[in-house]
Amino acid sequence: MQGNTILKALAVASAGFLGACSDSDGATSPTTRTPQRTSAEVVPTEPPKTEILGRAPLGPFFLNQMPEMMFRSNGTTDFIIQRLVSPPSPGGWHTHSGPTFSFVERGTVVITRYSKKHGCVATTYTAGDTYFEEAGEVHVASVPEPATAVEYKVRFYLPGDGSLSTSVPAPACAGE
Repeated sequence: MQGNTILKALAVASAGFLGACSDSDGATSPTTRTPQRTSAEVVPTEPPKTEILGRAPLGPFFLNQMPEMMFRSNGTTDFIIQRLVSPPSPGGWHTHSGPTFSFVERGTVVITRYSKKHGCVATTYTAGDTYFEEAGEVHVASVPEPATAVEYKVRFYLPGDGSLSTSVPAPACAGE
């Protein structure tokens, strides 16, 4: 019982800390950045190194911190804290089963999101920036040369096969 209470407190603290990534106009960064394309010259040298710092079930919860934030889960989710070290790479298109809050500690990460309404939109995040990925959102995370990126992620995923992402085909706008 106490362990579940600690996880809920950690979830609230993590969501609050990383929740600052949403500003009043709906952007996912404290500042709007100029869209960028990933360089075609970037060649993956090795896959990202993932270190799961913690993973445990988190029971149903409802956080309503008006007027800025409401966060809810009616069922048990996997609460995951992850450290991700990514060398320069174009990444691969994928989705996640739950929301992810990210903090870029070092380097640069370019998140390109796809939607039917806007097509492919890339946003660049650098050290000190935070961002989030919505559940089911089709996107690709790339790391431009020359530096490796280090990120910390808090994930709220449906329990299941343990995978953190599902690969999807690149949308038509990916080649633009």
